[in-house]
Amino acid sequence: MSNRLLPYDTIIEAHEGDPEAVKAVLDRYTGYIRYFSKMNGYYNSDMEDYIRTKLIESLFKFRLDR
Repeated sequence: MSNRLLPYDTIIEAHEGDPEAVKAVLDRYTGYIRYFSKMNGYYNSDMEDYIRTKLIESLFKFRLDR
């Protein structure tokens, strides 16, 4: 995973509901999501789905000004 940040425009587009931008955000954080989806050393797909859902919800939660 690179240390580069997502472009601000991508975040804005994801916040506005653009499916490609939301996918770009999810793709960027896939490694983190997978890492934190482990429970007791085992991968948990339900936890991965929960984290992805929370990330998507957070994209729409905050007010972003251009």
